[in-house]
Amino acid sequence: MSAIDDILELLKNGRWHDVREVVKKSRLHESKVETILSFLAEYKFIALNKEQQKAKLNPTMLKFLKEVQHLNNKNTLSS
Repeated sequence: MSAIDDILELLKNGRWHDVREVVKKSRLHESKVETILSFLAEYKFIALNKEQQKAKLNPTMLKFLKEVQHLNNKNTLSS
């Protein structure tokens, strides 16, 4: 899995996550996590509260990831 995938996986519950939590759980360097979160926020995949150092998936991205997961599960069952 890529670093972006790892972070999206951590955020997929749709709740706010502390950036330090993302760093700890992803086991990535803090600067790499910050770069990835900034990228995801710039393209509106996530909401990033820089003041509170928190991030969460935007509703559209959350819906997309859930649909992809549903399709993957469906394909796995039919194989």
